[in-house]
Amino acid sequence: MKTLQLIVLIVQRVLITAGVFLTAVVVIHFTAIDPKERAISCDRVCNRADWPRICRFELVVEKRTFRPGSASVTGNVSLAAGWKSSESPIIAHYYTVNGRYVGPTLTVCENDFLVVDVENRIPGESVSLHWTGQSQRRTLFMDGVPMITQCPIASFTRFQYRFQADQAGTHLYHGYTGTERTQGLLGAFVVRSVQEQKLSPVLRLLTEETVWLVTELNGMLAVNGQRSWRQAYSPNGTESDSNLRIRLVYAVGHCQHWLELEDHDLQVLTLDGNGLEHDSMSPVDRILLHDGVRMDLTFIRRVPVEVHNIKRDYEIRFAPLETYRDGCERAIFHLQYDSLLHGHWEHRSHIPSVSADDAESIKYNLIASPVLRPPSKALDLVGNVCGGMVLCPQDLPGAREHFPKDLASYDRRLELTINKRVLDGVGPFGDPTHETVHSVNGFTFAFPSVLMLREPANDELRAHTCGGHRRTLPRSCHPLTARCECVHVEHIEAGHRVEMVLINADAADDYVYHLHGQSVFIVGMATGHRTEPERVVRNLTTPPQRDTIIVRRDSIVVVRFVAKNAGLWLLRDIGSPSWSRGLDVVLNVGSHQPNFDIPSNFPSCRHFVGPRYFLV
Repeated sequence: MKTLQLIVLIVQRVLITAGVFLTAVVVIHFTAIDPKERAISCDRVCNRADWPRICRFELVVEKRTFRPGSASVTGNVSLAAGWKSSESPIIAHYYTVNGRYVGPTLTVCENDFLVVDVENRIPGESVSLHWTGQSQRRTLFMDGVPMITQCPIASFTRFQYRFQADQAGTHLYHGYTGTERTQGLLGAFVVRSVQEQKLSPVLRLLTEETVWLVTELNGMLAVNGQRSWRQAYSPNGTESDSNLRIRLVYAVGHCQHWLELEDHDLQVLTLDGNGLEHDSMSPVDRILLHDGVRMDLTFIRRVPVEVHNIKRDYEIRFAPLETYRDGCERAIFHLQYDSLLHGHWEHRSHIPSVSADDAESIKYNLIASPVLRPPSKALDLVGNVCGGMVLCPQDLPGAREHFPKDLASYDRRLELTINKRVLDGVGPFGDPTHETVHSVNGFTFAFPSVLMLREPANDELRAHTCGGHRRTLPRSCHPLTARCECVHVEHIEAGHRVEMVLINADAADDYVYHLHGQSVFIVGMATGHRTEPERVVRNLTTPPQRDTIIVRRDSIVVVRFVAKNAGLWLLRDIGSPSWSRGLDVVLNVGSHQPNFDIPSNFPSCRHFVGPRYFLV
């Protein structure tokens, strides 16, 4: 009898525990869609045992004009120190978020729910915000692509973004157009995670972190919106050489810069929020940055020859690439050591204090030792010069546990050829004109006139859609016309393994693409766009995982991914100053007629015709 009672008691407690757990799961699930609480603070040390918080923010977007000779303060906006009006040769327009050039850093923990109220105070200009790195798995309508997943936020209106931060790492929120993103309408978006620190022994040692958001305005680089920016750092001196995690975001549209830190080596830890294999990734002297790159890195101080003469201030140098000298300026910022322990230094292992008599011996050993002084290396994230001591994107070792084994083969192959041509014409006054037309597979992307997510079967939309699945072309794509402007859509079945080949047939320009909603593995790169894609060597063991891809001029990039996230995801050319210059592609992952669960009160785009008596 007692045994039976004990069994009943155990079953009751198990059922009660399971009921409480299921109730909590249901509550979290539904509050993710309609949160009604405000977290006190979401910038915290993340703990696996904590419940996800609801993090509320308010972003007010405005636009300012900076004229030569004006004061450095325009209205209620304070430009960074060192930003002199005499340095601005032309009138510059820039955006502000909450009154400042470059918006605030939003910091949350993985799986937190964000509620962000965005107010557009720009007269006559609509905006939308994209949240890089986030899958938006259940909230496709929060991806921030105008006329694809949401209506743009009209002047003097508000829009509320609500989604779950499910991808940890260093990310970015920014205005959709290239001009907005590179002229102030952006901010760092940091998603912390306990899991990444558990998996990476290097990240566990980094107890401090900082954000370097690099932007450019009128040829002048700034970090975190400041021209005279300085990074303060206090080394711990007894545990490791560096305990600082640098979250770097580079948002400079038309320039590429080498990043160097005087007397230090740089070690890249993550790219686009995805970890690298640290054991096989050695430190480098400098890194070539391209537009849209997001990375975590730390630094390793080189052991100086004179141990007792250690500098306290080191230069952080941004040197423009030779081919981008026009309009790209060199910038120098500073790393300021707040405190130093005299008499000892570290380089991966502790070096004890030494006397002045031993300085010459240390000097000889530091120069001669290949362990302490490895050959200098450069990391070229663009891929201009590869080989030797220059590492390129295909040389980066991705985390072994991230690459799915079943991606050794694929179900669908998609080739996208990027091209550019110049059309000669005649202007309105008879003067000759030259227009540059960009296209992908012969299609120049144009945005739809209706909200694509809400009305996928709209007759007007279908009449202007083109792509691999379409047997008939839109009327604008007649063979006798100079261009084919349409909504370029490529269909992919959900769950399929995809190999996507990006072919840049343009011999003059590089292009940077950002894929919304998916991360891809860069498995191959080759120079020469006429190279057979099958001949490109593929890395199917440790390819780097990214969501931002640079396609060098006259080159091929091969990526693979599993299309497990259904939705309308844009393959976005981030170099376009406006909504699009024709190089975008919508990847429709799922059925050919998607039916997404959009909230009933989600805004719809409508034409405004005014009162009836205005119609004649």
